[in-house]
Amino acid sequence: MVTKEAPLSRRDILKVLGLLGLSSGDLVAMPGCGVYEAEQGAPFEPWDFPGRETVPERVAARAALLASSPHNTQPWAIGILPTTLELRARFDRNLGAMDSLRREMHIGLGCALENMVIAARATGRAAQVELLPLAADPALVARVELTPGAPDRGPLFDAIARRHTNRGAYADAPPSPGLEAALRALVDEPTVSLHWLATPELRARFREQTVSATEAIVHDAEMSADSERWYRHSSEDIARDRDGTTLDATGNGAVTRTFGKALGRPSVDTANEYWLDATRGRQTTGSAFVILSSSRDSSRADQLRVGRIYQRLHLWATAQGLAMQPLNQLAERQDREESKALEPRFTRVLAELVGEDRRAQMLFRIGYPWDEAFASPRRPLEWVLA
Repeated sequence: MVTKEAPLSRRDILKVLGLLGLSSGDLVAMPGCGVYEAEQGAPFEPWDFPGRETVPERVAARAALLASSPHNTQPWAIGILPTTLELRARFDRNLGAMDSLRREMHIGLGCALENMVIAARATGRAAQVELLPLAADPALVARVELTPGAPDRGPLFDAIARRHTNRGAYADAPPSPGLEAALRALVDEPTVSLHWLATPELRARFREQTVSATEAIVHDAEMSADSERWYRHSSEDIARDRDGTTLDATGNGAVTRTFGKALGRPSVDTANEYWLDATRGRQTTGSAFVILSSSRDSSRADQLRVGRIYQRLHLWATAQGLAMQPLNQLAERQDREESKALEPRFTRVLAELVGEDRRAQMLFRIGYPWDEAFASPRRPLEWVLA
């Protein structure tokens, strides 16, 4: 049974302190001490979805806020017009060297677009999507025309407020019969392909190369710094920014999270060590690894389409009690190799996995989680209106 891990009680904390030879006074004296509960306060209010909102355009816009995005950068602005929604890219909210070609940014925008369309349909609006409607305005990534239609509220809409990236351990169990076919049935774009890596040999190859790509990232000072810039450690950080990655969303256990909060923000080197250890261990467990690819030209439109499909897959998995986590290290290094004219080491690895005529866009794992994931902070609609 999947359960959300309960926070440590005061008695639990005192017991652990005793084992370490510390007192509660020692904990209070630790630099940066500020243990706080997960999922508390205004940064998590957008997850109360749809709440009391009834205006279809605003329900659709609020759904977009809860989409997946790289490092939870939420790189979107939303315009609400009569019968029309506009989705715009916030290019200032990019990952820098971690997303050298802004591939992940556009995939995240595609995720927001998919949530928007699903929510519009659930509230009785047919959604006509036009990608990149103005060549002279690359920030306008999609225009969604809404017309009255029959409400179509299904399990994907209900999963919007429950979908979270689960970075914890998954059961290393074979995929259930029919899982691959069910995922493939959700891929409705002819330019997007799904590559299913579930054999022991393919799983071992993907895991090994993902660890190697993670090592390359942590030894790349620019990539490492640009990743660390989006980490929010304290409750004050979370309340101020309402974005980024947090300790509660790392998939670590309650003891690690509690002492991590008490000890203050880790150094970049320490954070990198934790990430690398997690990649070697719990974050490469699961039933299968999956890659979504496009044609070699890797157009912005196809990246948006990949994002829509990834979000759809994740919502479907959530409705089925399955967990998913992006594992994009190989693609991040592929983009880095292209942008810096480096040896195409990881580019070659991905070509082996998806074919020379394809471009890997989105990589992730899927499986049965041991624990539920915690929500990430989200900016409210008022902060993102264009």
